[in-house]
Amino acid sequence: MVRGLMSRGSKSVVKAKPETGSGCVHARAMAQFADLVPPQLLMRAQSLAARRFVSIPGAQWEGWFGEQWGDTIKLEMPIIKRGLQKIERDYRSSRLMVQFRAASGDASAVTAETIGGIYRADNYHFKSQQARDNAFCEALRGGFGAYRLANDWADPYDKDSDAQRINPASTIVDADQCVFFDANAKLYDKSDAMFAYVLTAYSVQAYEAYLSSLGKPDCLATWDNNLVKPYYDWYTPEIIRVCEYYEIEDVDELLYILTQELSGEEERWFKSQITDEDLAEKKALGWAVRSRTVKRRRVHKWILSGNEVLSDEGYITGSCIPIVPVYYSREYVDNMERFTGYVQDRMDTQRNYNARVSKLAETDALAPREVLIFAPQQMPPHIADLWGTMNIKRDAFALALPLIDPVTGAIISMGPIGKIEPPQLSPVTAALLQEARSMLQEDNDDGADEVKSNTSAEAMDLAATRIDAKSGIPIDNMRQSVQREGEIYLSQAADVYYEPGREVDTQDEDDNDGIAVLHEERVENGVYAVHNDFATGKYKVISDVTEATSTRRDKTVRAALNGATIAGGIGDTQAASVCMSVAFMNMDGEGTDVLQKFGRRQLLAAGLVEPNDEEKAEMQQAAANQKPDPTQALAEAQTQALGAQSIKDQASAQKYLADAGQSKAGTILKLAQVRALGGPEEAPTVPTGLEHATGIADVVAKVAGAKLHTAQADKIQHDIGHQHIMRGHEIAMDHAEHGLAERAQDHAESANDKAAA
Repeated sequence: MVRGLMSRGSKSVVKAKPETGSGCVHARAMAQFADLVPPQLLMRAQSLAARRFVSIPGAQWEGWFGEQWGDTIKLEMPIIKRGLQKIERDYRSSRLMVQFRAASGDASAVTAETIGGIYRADNYHFKSQQARDNAFCEALRGGFGAYRLANDWADPYDKDSDAQRINPASTIVDADQCVFFDANAKLYDKSDAMFAYVLTAYSVQAYEAYLSSLGKPDCLATWDNNLVKPYYDWYTPEIIRVCEYYEIEDVDELLYILTQELSGEEERWFKSQITDEDLAEKKALGWAVRSRTVKRRRVHKWILSGNEVLSDEGYITGSCIPIVPVYYSREYVDNMERFTGYVQDRMDTQRNYNARVSKLAETDALAPREVLIFAPQQMPPHIADLWGTMNIKRDAFALALPLIDPVTGAIISMGPIGKIEPPQLSPVTAALLQEARSMLQEDNDDGADEVKSNTSAEAMDLAATRIDAKSGIPIDNMRQSVQREGEIYLSQAADVYYEPGREVDTQDEDDNDGIAVLHEERVENGVYAVHNDFATGKYKVISDVTEATSTRRDKTVRAALNGATIAGGIGDTQAASVCMSVAFMNMDGEGTDVLQKFGRRQLLAAGLVEPNDEEKAEMQQAAANQKPDPTQALAEAQTQALGAQSIKDQASAQKYLADAGQSKAGTILKLAQVRALGGPEEAPTVPTGLEHATGIADVVAKVAGAKLHTAQADKIQHDIGHQHIMRGHEIAMDHAEHGLAERAQDHAESANDKAAA
């Protein structure tokens, strides 16, 4: 029905309005960038220095601090990395989930579930978790990271397919040096930003190839980010930066409102979403079309060099700038956004610790042990050589001549005349070393992940919870970023997943694959509905931090085993069996497949879990192939025979009552006919007949009574005709039931014979 915003041979088919010339766009982008970057130069330089501090060998001595130590020993003790690795482990052991829920009356839960399934399938297809991990690690170290969403071909090698998919997370490296948002955007997720910049670095050869594809081989001007680096690298690649400039625009666009004249159903399509042929087809099918111009928020994208606009990419999919920011710690001071990472506040402590340890190493290298002092007379060459090779040859003893007084000939000294002591650790150095060590140690995990003897599980869980609390803020910030990702994805889904009847890949929360059909028509409870139409209805995005599947399963197994123990202790074998089945079903590891299947089958048999499609098919196949049990067949046949006999008896009783009623009705009819037609002379003798009546009044009364009896007779005759019809139907039913009873009896006798055989 609708067409997407990307076609073969181009990245966009919806182009921008022509009133904004390329020169105006480039000048506006440059002016905004010049105002935006200078206040952030120092903060972004510090962010880069922090990332280098923990990632590049030797970077802990860069800048003014390392210059003070000259050519002395410079050791690096990676104590900060321990705290970083702890937070990263907590982040990777948690699973950030995005859920889509219906938020309006014309939205459906089925469609919301389909959006979530497509999102998970796209995430797996494009390996999007790598981009999120990179952004989180950059934010953890330097304070800021980012990634982007992009639409791409579902199958880039299929020339006959224009189907697209959305990459929920595409990597942006060095985000603190290349991603800039509108300075007036105050929200964490930058959903209120009106423009954004993403600088992409190319090698010279790659940039030249890119320019050739654009037909502009001479535009080698780079986009300068003006950032200051407080260090010098001997070897760095030569790069040229290209700027991707995103700008929010509120554009006027024609909206078609289609109304089905018979059902009153309404559809709304923007002019860019529906072709003229589809619109004409709608009109031919009885849809009334009216239109009006409305405001629509769109995102315009340009690619800029340092001198000019290289490419006008037009309006991209969705209504949001597709850049997701990630922060470790963020705040506003002096009306400027400031961010820091885990490393910045610990860099000076780490430097101090490195300096003290380096001083100790240098001191130990200069004077590693005591040095004995001898007079020259005590060390002739052959003995001096013995002392020189003592540590190598591991001699059992050493020799030295005594020192003799040349005048008296007396021995002055038998051993060395003195010794040089190794230097003692300065109290100041020891204090600084201890202080730095204790401060850095606070950021470690304190051994909470280690199993300690004589320590209860509850105490270790409390310690682990206390340590995990240090990861709470950055992980919660990442949750907000992933929620923003879901909002951007939702805004793009209506433009990318639009083709009626298209089959798309889905994936549930347990990583099971599936297929969904776009714009699927269904009749549920007699009501016609169209599901998986992402342009209809409103949906909200919810992001939550949950444990990894393996961790949740381990906890479930432990809880189920504890429940089985408690249930067994009180004698409730049924509850204990259910708990054990739950534990078996959630066990994970090599060789546990059999236990998982056994536990699930037990719960299926108890009716505690819903069977999936495969299990339903297996159950139906088993029921179809199951041979009847002779004993059970005999019991069923006897039951059917008894039921048939009961039906037969009931039919006989109803027939008897009907015959009696008909006989009674005939008698009454005859009596009425005699009274009405025969006159008083033919009437039977009654206690008060006409022969006993006297007077004209009695005769009149008798005639009126005769007329009344005539009317009653007519009614009775009509009722008798109706009874005859009903009786015929009952007789036919009686014959049918009698035949059924005879067949059931024959089946029972046959089953008895087989059982006896």
